[in-house]
Amino acid sequence: MEIFHLLGATWDGVPDGVSILDASFSIITMNATMRNWYAYRTLRQGAKCFEVYHGRNRPCPQCPTRYALKSKNAATGIVPYHGPRGEIKGWQKLTVFPLCVEGEIVGVIEYVQDVTEKKHLEEEREHLQTRIQFLERETQLLTTLLSREREKEKERLRFFASNIAPLFDLLFSSLPHDFQRTLLRILWEAVTSLFEGHTVLDLPHLTPREWEVAKLLAQGLTSKEIAEILSISKKAVDFHRGNIRKKLRHMDLHSFFASLKSLETT
Repeated sequence: MEIFHLLGATWDGVPDGVSILDASFSIITMNATMRNWYAYRTLRQGAKCFEVYHGRNRPCPQCPTRYALKSKNAATGIVPYHGPRGEIKGWQKLTVFPLCVEGEIVGVIEYVQDVTEKKHLEEEREHLQTRIQFLERETQLLTTLLSREREKEKERLRFFASNIAPLFDLLFSSLPHDFQRTLLRILWEAVTSLFEGHTVLDLPHLTPREWEVAKLLAQGLTSKEIAEILSISKKAVDFHRGNIRKKLRHMDLHSFFASLKSLETT
């Protein structure tokens, strides 16, 4: 076994860990890296690798060294790196080479690499891949739902064009007064804006009489002329004009009256 101790000393300059075991898992020697990693353990004569490295009382189930001793072939695997209290502090890649004398296994050389960071990166990559797959499925679902909603929107548009629009035309032609048709046109603009994706027209809350006065004001008539047309007193017209002015305080009156006038039929 002296040669094994010499081999261990030879590998002291290797940055990765090197451990030499006999065929019964007993540690013969280890290099400086291994001694530094497991400095918190007392290395007694005949100590088993699973005791010193993993704090166990029997070989690890997935230990590649077990496979190498049994098959007489090199083996590799990822094993946990345990701390003083048995906690997992990281991960190591263990590559095991069997040592044979006249065809018989006399021990193994374990080459140990710290792959903690690499394993964390792989886990993060797997997490991101899982997240991407989830987002792809979610995108497909949203695309399907959006497609269905667009079909429903097209159906609503077809229904509106086939059923609602003709009713507006019929109602418009049957109304006897210009102002009634003006209100219907405003309603038409508000309804069609819903289908065009625009905001519904923000109309002032005028009474029917105030709308009549507003419509005549839009034509440029005076209070006296409006009073004669509506068969009410000039004082009443001025009262309605005052209410209209208050309700339209935050609106551009010129633009509002111009809009009303543009909706008039000839």
